[in-house]
Amino acid sequence: MPGSLRRAVTEERGRMEIRFEAAGPDQEEELRSLFSWFMDDRSLRGHVRVERVGADDPGRMGPGFEAVLAVLSTAAALVQLPLSYLAWRQSRRPSPPVTVNVVGADSAEVQDILRRLRGEAAEDGGAGGGGQ
Repeated sequence: MPGSLRRAVTEERGRMEIRFEAAGPDQEEELRSLFSWFMDDRSLRGHVRVERVGADDPGRMGPGFEAVLAVLSTAAALVQLPLSYLAWRQSRRPSPPVTVNVVGADSAEVQDILRRLRGEAAEDGGAGGGGQ
């Protein structure tokens, strides 16, 4: 997956958050597209709460678009969100650079989620397996 991957892991339990940030001149357009894609994906409903993260820019008429935040509440979300994200990336040519931050997971879970978001098959051992 083009772009950088940054991991932010906390000890907080109960929910997992995945924050998607874009870079470049079309940043807001790409984030709006990703937000709409997630909101329209019926397989995510009831499993993932999707929020837009606004940026306050002085002199701007409305809030900017800083990131898309996906709050996962079920195990099904761990399967569905990466599939939806990969479909969105394939629909965008060229694929925009995206930074992904995962909060609320241990390091093995983070590695598994990042592999899924890159479209890589899970390693032997399932969700807890290995590194990049």
